[in-house]
Formats: sequence, C-alpha cells, structure tokens
Amino acid sequence: MLNVRFHQEVTVDAKGRVALPSALRRALEDRGLCKLVVTFTQGRLRAWDLQTFMTDVEQPIAALDPFDPNVNDFADGMLAFATDVDVDGQGRILLPKKLRELAGIESVVIANSMLRYVDLWEPTRWEKRAAEAIARVAEQRGMPAKREDVR
Repeated sequence: MLNVRFHQEVTVDAKGRVALPSALRRALEDRGLCKLVVTFTQGRLRAWDLQTFMTDVEQPIAALDPFDPNVNDFADGMLAFATDVDVDGQGRILLPKKLRELAGIESVVIANSMLRYVDLWEPTRWEKRAAEAIARVAEQRGMPAKREDVR
C-alpha cells in the first residue's frame, strides 16, 4: 500500500467512523489519495488504496475462470463486500455497518499496517490471531523462503 508502519488502537465513533493513524494520513496526503477500498476477509477488515486493490486483488481474480467454485467463493466472500470509502477532512473513514458487523467491530479497532494494506481488527480477534501467528513464526524459525510457503 503506502509503506507506513503502525500498530495502533483506534476508537470507532457512534457513526462508525475511524480516525486513521497519523502515519497513514500523512502517506495518503503525500500521494494525493482520498479514498480507500475496505472489505472483509478472514475475520478482519482490510483496506487498500484503490490502485493497489485493483492490481493485487481485482486484476488477478478477473484473470481466473469465473465458473470455478473457488473463484466464486472468493468473489462472494470478499469482493462482494468491497466498498470504496472516502477519507474526510479530519482523516477519518466511515466503516460500513455490514463490514463492522462481519468483523465484530464495535467501539475500538486495532489498526495494523501491513505495508501494502491495512488490517482493522476487533481487539479480541486480534489478540487470538496474534497469538496464533507468533506461535507459527516460532515453529517456522524465520521468514518463509518463497510465497508458496506462507500459510
């Protein structure tokens, strides 16, 4: 995405708006970007800038067989929920109610930069996921050697 680094607890207001971490706001402003694409995947919300979403998600899936059941599951389970959201003048985005419900998000999210995208987690889900990831990394003893090794 925008090559920023952060792990931050962020408040969700009564309207479902989240103030983006300052490092992300600066990166968006520096690039003249005022929109993100947000969707639900694997228990969390994930946000990309539009160009990265098109390159990393939409174009690869569009190149696959539209009648393949696995392709349809991916499209129905993730792409169907993808939503363009505007970054307002205060650096906030409105998380659509359906996406908040799917991710279990109420009043607080954990925002994690993942370099090309940002993950937004309900805190309890994040703690569980982080513990699982830490245990897996300990078993692997380092970074996977190639893309296929990433589980």
